[in-house]
Amino acid sequence: MLGKYLKCIGAAAMSAAVLCSAFTAFTTRSSDRAAIVSANAAENLTMADFPEEYRYAADWIWNNRIVSEQSTARRNTIFDQIVSGKGTINYVVRWQSYKTITYEQRKKFETLVSDSINAWAKWLVGYENWPYDHIDVKIVGWAVIDKNCLLDLHDDETVYNDTEFYDAQYDTSNGFETIPDKLPNAPSELSRFDHFSDTSYQYPGGLDKRFDMYLWATQGFPSIGGCGGDWGQQLSDDAYINMLDGTGLHVLEHELGHGFGMTDFYGGEGEKDGFPPGGFPGGENSLMMAGSAAKITDFDGWMLRYMWSQIKDEEGRFIIEAPVIPSTTEPTATAAPTEAVITETFDDTITEVGNGYIVFERYGRFECIENYYGSDESKNFSNYEKGDVVSVTLGYNAGSREIVSVDSLTLLENVRKEKGDVNLDGEIGISDLVMLSKYLLGAETFTQEQYDAADISDDVAVDVFDLTLLRKKLI
Repeated sequence: MLGKYLKCIGAAAMSAAVLCSAFTAFTTRSSDRAAIVSANAAENLTMADFPEEYRYAADWIWNNRIVSEQSTARRNTIFDQIVSGKGTINYVVRWQSYKTITYEQRKKFETLVSDSINAWAKWLVGYENWPYDHIDVKIVGWAVIDKNCLLDLHDDETVYNDTEFYDAQYDTSNGFETIPDKLPNAPSELSRFDHFSDTSYQYPGGLDKRFDMYLWATQGFPSIGGCGGDWGQQLSDDAYINMLDGTGLHVLEHELGHGFGMTDFYGGEGEKDGFPPGGFPGGENSLMMAGSAAKITDFDGWMLRYMWSQIKDEEGRFIIEAPVIPSTTEPTATAAPTEAVITETFDDTITEVGNGYIVFERYGRFECIENYYGSDESKNFSNYEKGDVVSVTLGYNAGSREIVSVDSLTLLENVRKEKGDVNLDGEIGISDLVMLSKYLLGAETFTQEQYDAADISDDVAVDVFDLTLLRKKLI
C-alpha cells in the first residue's frame, strides 16, 4: 500500500445527551399553511441591524464554539434542509416504544413540530434574503417496533416496521423503564440524512416523499433529557406526549437548535465548551444553556440570524428555489443549473473508500472521476482507509460532486498506529526499515506521527535501538 496523505475529523452524527430545563413555556400555534416567498425579505433586516450589545458574544460563540466544533460545516443543517426542501421539512416519527398512541394523538405531532421549528424560523423572516415566511412541516410516516401500538390505524397513514438491534447499555434510563433493544427504521432510500451529500440523488416518488429527520421517541429515556442534530431530535415517549397540549416546547426547541448548528454551553465563562466572557447579553440568557432559559431568547434569535449570515453565501451551498405550493397541476420542468466547480479545504474522517468514490464523515460522498489526482499517487484516495483523518483541498463539481482535482492532501491521523509503521502506510515492511535508516543518517526527516511510530522502544528517542527492534519485527 502506498503512503497515506489524506484525512478529516467530522462532527458526530449524534450529539451527547442534553439536559433541559424543568421550566415549561407555551408556544402559540401557527396556522398550517404552505411556505411562500417573503415579499419583504430584501427590504427588511440585514447584518447592519445586528444589535451592537450582542455582537461581541455572537462573534465569540461563532469563532470559539461553532467554527471550532464545525457545527454548521456539514451541509445538512436545518438551514440546508429547508432550502433543499423549498420551504418544507418532512419527518418520520421513530416510535421506539411499546406504549400505545391514539390516532388523535398522532395527528397532533405535526402541529407540535411545526410550532417548534417555526418558533426558530420566524427569526429569519425578512432577514438577509431568507426566502420563506413559514416552514411547512409534515409527518410523512411512523417507524415502529410494534404496529399494534398505533391504535385506530387509518389507511392513509404510512407505517414502517423494519427494526435492528439497539444496544441501550450506554443510554441513561429514567430509572424505572427499560429502553427497548429494537430500533425502528424508515427506508434509507427516502432519508435525506443518508443522501444529502449526493446533490443529484432522486428520491423515489419525488421530493415530497423524502424525510429529512426523525422525531425519535424512546421509552425509558430521561423525561427531561434529550439529544438533537441534523438527523433529528430524541426525547422520551412521555415527553413528546406531554407536549401535545402545546406546553414544554422549549425542550424540543433546544434540540432543534442543535439541528441548525447551535452548540450546548456546558462549561464555564470563556471556557472551551463554555459561554461568552461576560455572559449572554440581553438579560434572558440562552435556551442553548440548559436550565438558564425556558424560551428562545432575543439573543438566541439574533444568533440564528448571525449564523445564516455566515453560511448563506458559501459557494454552491444554497440554491434558492420557489417554495412547494400544493397544486392540482403538474409542476413545470425547470432547467438544471449550470454546474460550477467548488474548491474547498477541510479536515475530515474517511468513513468509506470505494471503487470510484470516497465518503467523509462530515462532508459526505464525493465521486472520483478518472485522473482526478493526475499523476501524483500521494493524492489517490485509494491509498487510504476507513478511519483515516486527513486535511484536503479539492475541487469538485457542485451538482454531481465529482472530484476534478486534489490540490493538497495530508494525513492527520492514521487509523493504524502500529509501532514500526514509519511511512504510515498501514503495513510494516522493508520500506520502513530503509526510511528509519535514512533518518538516523540524517538523510530523512520525520513528522511527529512518523517519529512516534519509529520510537519502537517507547523511550521518547529514535535511535539505533529502535532500528534493531524493527529488524526483529521484520524477521
